[in-house]
Amino acid sequence: MIGLAYNRAAPSRILLRLLEKGPKDIWHALCGRATMPEKLVDAIVHHPDWRLRRDLTWNMSLGPEIRSRLAADSDLRVRGNLVEQCHYRWQVSTREPRTPLTVEAHELLAADPERRVREEVALQPYTPTHVRDLLTTDPDPAVRLWLTDVWSWLSDKAKAALLSDADPEVRQAAEEKHRPPRVIESEFGLSPDVLERATLARPAAERLARDGNARVRATAAANPSIPDDLVAELAVDADPEVRLAVSRRPELTEEQRAAIDYTDDAGRRFHPLTWVTDECEDGAVMRRCAASAHPALRRSAAFCPHLPADLVQALAGDEDFLVRLFLAENHPDPPGELLLRTILEFEGYTETKMLRHPNFPRAGLRSFADSSVARERALVAMDPDATSETVGKLSHDPDLEVRRTAAADARLPTPRLLELLADDETAQAAATNPSLPIEAMEKILSR
Repeated sequence: MIGLAYNRAAPSRILLRLLEKGPKDIWHALCGRATMPEKLVDAIVHHPDWRLRRDLTWNMSLGPEIRSRLAADSDLRVRGNLVEQCHYRWQVSTREPRTPLTVEAHELLAADPERRVREEVALQPYTPTHVRDLLTTDPDPAVRLWLTDVWSWLSDKAKAALLSDADPEVRQAAEEKHRPPRVIESEFGLSPDVLERATLARPAAERLARDGNARVRATAAANPSIPDDLVAELAVDADPEVRLAVSRRPELTEEQRAAIDYTDDAGRRFHPLTWVTDECEDGAVMRRCAASAHPALRRSAAFCPHLPADLVQALAGDEDFLVRLFLAENHPDPPGELLLRTILEFEGYTETKMLRHPNFPRAGLRSFADSSVARERALVAMDPDATSETVGKLSHDPDLEVRRTAAADARLPTPRLLELLADDETAQAAATNPSLPIEAMEKILSR
């Protein structure tokens, strides 16, 4: 039944009967559909079980108009989750940014009777500026206090309101955010994350740069306030992690980076450099990073969604796998050849998004039909010119995933589709097939 719940050709009456039957995994599938008829939306939004309504809040593909209908839901758990899910990463399949909720929904939730919901509205990255302005007059100081945690997103009007807030705790938090960063005289008791960004006094910087623990020295090596002479010391540190941290500093020239003995293996876990991603809008910085011999700079530039076409092309052919992967995952208009190459080289949670991207090159994928690699054969069904004979052949493939891909293809001959529907291993995939006869759908419902 889960496959039928995802079937894009299933009529509303079938979907509504599925909704009535339950169980909860069927509900979850229905709420996860990429498209949803209006009758099904109405039935879910007005359903008495809050868990079903909450399931709908996770579906970003439906767009803001449908999701925003839940902003007036009677259950706090639904409204709370609706707002929390606004904090999502741009998907590789989106060509344009999608607003998670309508402006009206944001305004309604900013006036929610439950403080928790209003706090979440204050903290979400896609909350409109004027809505955050409204929250500076929230009756609960706890909500206003949370606004100081997103200080850089606030308008001048909101900052001024918080700086003159009637609550002393809110006022103090706002003043701390507003004043220039204080110089840290003592590093004791501070976390590595704080030490990496803090402005350090000379004595504290020396203690960290010459600490007996290599991890502490690596933290110092990443700190932008470390004096040049200490940076020079750390550049020849005995520990490779310390030298690597120095090599990633923003002020270094290419010659200075090349003089450091560092290794930045693509197999290690990587987080983009903050100083690069903070400058995504700066074309000169992006060009410098994209052309750098240091892979960490190129990888970080690949995270930026606004790279010009020539830099996209250059990074798409980069020798470093992570550069190509991050570009494919993060750029709204990646070259089709890059997406295909990445799919053939990579298995991960963004794979499905890449396959659904409009730039993904579907024409010609039928050439993989006789490939010795099952992963390549599974792509054949995406080719619009693949014949029903080819799909039928793949439905007998020794690899289960290839058979499941064929089972979901509308070009599969009906007799073979019904055979796969009767096979437990392929039944769910076959039930998603838009060519599934209505009689077969009815039979599934009668089980």
